[in-house]
Amino acid sequence: MEWKVQLRDALLSRVSSEESSYLQDAEELILSDYKTYFNKVYLPLSRQLSPQTKELVVSIVTSEDSPLIIHQWTLLRLARVWMLSLIDDQKVPYKAFIEKLFDYADMQELTALYSALNIYKYSQEWVERCQIGIRSNIGPVQQAIIEQNKYPAQHLNQDAWNQLVLKAFFTEKDIPYIYGLLGRANDQLQASIVDYIYERDSAQREIHPLLWLLVRDSLPPRAVEILMQRLDSPQSARERYITEQVSLHYASAPTGSAQQARKSSEALLENYLTL
Repeated sequence: MEWKVQLRDALLSRVSSEESSYLQDAEELILSDYKTYFNKVYLPLSRQLSPQTKELVVSIVTSEDSPLIIHQWTLLRLARVWMLSLIDDQKVPYKAFIEKLFDYADMQELTALYSALNIYKYSQEWVERCQIGIRSNIGPVQQAIIEQNKYPAQHLNQDAWNQLVLKAFFTEKDIPYIYGLLGRANDQLQASIVDYIYERDSAQREIHPLLWLLVRDSLPPRAVEILMQRLDSPQSARERYITEQVSLHYASAPTGSAQQARKSSEALLENYLTL
C-alpha cells in the first residue's frame, strides 16, 4: 500500500543509520513471526531511539485516501504506528493480540495505539475500543482519537459520533481538527448543541464559535437572541467572524447577490483557521 511505503520512508529518512538498522531488523522479525518478536522489538523502541530522535516532531502530507493524518507526531509515535501496521493475521488472533497491547500499554503507547485505529485490520472490530478511549480521562489518548483521526467519522454510529463531538467541546479539544466534523452533522447533535449553548449562556460562559457553525441553519428563536447578544460583546477575531457570518442568516432573509455570497460551512471553517 502506498501509505505504508510513505510511512516507512518518512520514518527511516529521519533516523540515524544505527536506528534505521534497528527498525529494519524489527520489520523483518515482525513480518516473519509477529507473535514471537513484536513485543521484543516494540517495547524497547523508546530506548533504541536517541532522545533527540524520538522527540522529533513530524508532520506528513498524505493523500485523501490515506487512513492516517500525521500531524505534529513525535517520531517515536510514528515508529510505533508503523510497527503496528506490520502485523497481519486472521481476525481472532489478530484482535486478541492488539487488545493485549492496549491492556498493558503506558500512556505514550496508548496514544500510538489509538492513533493507529484506522490502520488496523477488521475495522469494525475496534468501535468499542474507540469508545473506551473517548470516555478515558487521559488527555493525550482523547486527543489521539478526537483530533486528526479518520476512524471515528468513518466507523462510529451516530450516537457515538455525537458523544465524541460533545466530549470534544466539554474537554476543550482543538475542534476544527475533528475529521468529518461538518460532514456528519445531524439533527440529534444539533439539538444537543443548542441545549449546550443555552447552558453556557445561562452560566455566563464563553460559547465556542464553532458551536454556532454546527447549528447555523437550525437555530430556534431563543438561540438566535443569544447569538445577536453575543455580537455586542467583546470577541476575538475568530469568534466575531463566525458569529457575524451565522447571524447574517437570521438578521434578514438574504436575497439576490447576498444569497449567492453566502459561504458554505466548509469555507467558513477554512477562513476561521486562517484568522
